[in-house]
Amino acid sequence: MAETKRKSLGEWLIGAKSDKQVWRGYVRRRDALRPDYRAVMRDIEGYIYNIGVMDASGMAIFTSVIDLFEEGQAAGQPVLEVTGDDVAGFAYEIMTAVQARTWTGDQAGKLNQRVRRHLAELGAAK
Repeated sequence: MAETKRKSLGEWLIGAKSDKQVWRGYVRRRDALRPDYRAVMRDIEGYIYNIGVMDASGMAIFTSVIDLFEEGQAAGQPVLEVTGDDVAGFAYEIMTAVQARTWTGDQAGKLNQRVRRHLAELGAAK
């Protein structure tokens, strides 16, 4: 019988070393942004955390946003030209797109399929 490695208290509290390295790499990229981009990035981080995205997809969301921000900054665009005036809508669209590519998005798709199938079996489908 294979043994499963238990996480240390430190891993439970702050994540695995590789997660910490990924986070630190992201923070270095964020901190290298111009002040306007950096401020908006921090606001987006707060928004994502406040709506409850605390899993691995959160890092994927941040990475997607910072990729766009680095491109926009390199092109000399103002930050709101990249995000549009509705920054929350921008963040939500990216979050939705990223989560659609994750286990959560897969489960949501399966739920929708099951509901349609069950309703069809009951003759209640539109």
